Amino acid sequence: MKATFFTLALAALVVCIPAQASAQVEEKTVHLSVLGGAIFPSSMDIDNGAAFSLGLGYNFTKSFGLELMGTIAPSLDDNWDRPDEQSGDNDFVLGRLNALFHFDTGTKFVPYLTAGIGGAKISAERHDDYNSFTYNAGLGFKYFFDETVALRLEANEVFYHKQVEGMGNFHSPIVQAGLTFQLGAAPACIDSDGDGVCDPYDKCPGTPAGYRVDADGCPLTVSITLDVKFDFDKSVVKPEYRSEVERAATFLNQHPGSTAVVEGHTDSRGNDDYNQRLSERRATAVRDYLVTQFGIAPSRVTSVGYGETRPIATNETDAGRAQNRRVVGVFSGTDVDQ
Repeated sequence: MKATFFTLALAALVVCIPAQASAQVEEKTVHLSVLGGAIFPSSMDIDNGAAFSLGLGYNFTKSFGLELMGTIAPSLDDNWDRPDEQSGDNDFVLGRLNALFHFDTGTKFVPYLTAGIGGAKISAERHDDYNSFTYNAGLGFKYFFDETVALRLEANEVFYHKQVEGMGNFHSPIVQAGLTFQLGAAPACIDSDGDGVCDPYDKCPGTPAGYRVDADGCPLTVSITLDVKFDFDKSVVKPEYRSEVERAATFLNQHPGSTAVVEGHTDSRGNDDYNQRLSERRATAVRDYLVTQFGIAPSRVTSVGYGETRPIATNETDAGRAQNRRVVGVFSGTDVDQ
């Protein structure tokens, strides 16, 4: 009955704890717990009293851990109903190996179940000492203030294997509260812009949502090249290059933040002024093709002409001059999730 009361009280307190997303139990971490509370060994004709526990455990996963816990309850008075008997002090020592089964709630609040085995020793002032194998079960919760410190509250029922003639089975509820220190947990990652890189390591804070980033949290860039050839003294985009220009338009549509510069060039035949104007017309022709044929905003594409000043091949052969009559460009943009 008493165990049921404490279980219900713990459950009621659990409901009152606010749930907020934060640190939780971390796998492969050591935890140290310091607890204080009360033990109720009245079934053993011993008064209730204060109990203190120290626990050391290891979290194998977020859900499962093991813990060694020692509990002492010093100077508990006998609780005999017989007036002819003189009471005395009892020093209570309990050691347990417990398994902990945590429930991942996605919040600071982590409920758990516990069960274990151990041994108890009661050093009595007025009667023989008592030693017994024990087993126990209980429930509790941890409420994490951060990734390393948590409030812990636990209720256990301890059962004693050894019986004393005429007294039946012994049991004693234990209710305790205290702090758990989680050692070796990684610091909580605060990622203000949601790009997957923690703020202390993010060299590009404020990255817009959907942008793919590198290890420094900076947007990844991608690019393609454009290469359109022209006939001698012409600035008309030939049908055979439609697919090349369309590929550039597709890239611009897939990367809305990208812009482009297209560069026009000529071979060396003709005078410099004429070739300069011809290179500009060629660059403008490709830009207009992107705008009129594929709906690219004019503000996103800039055209520039370089005349005959930047050849990529010799102007002494027909093949070389054909390579120089060109419009080229590098289209760069920020990589985003599609």
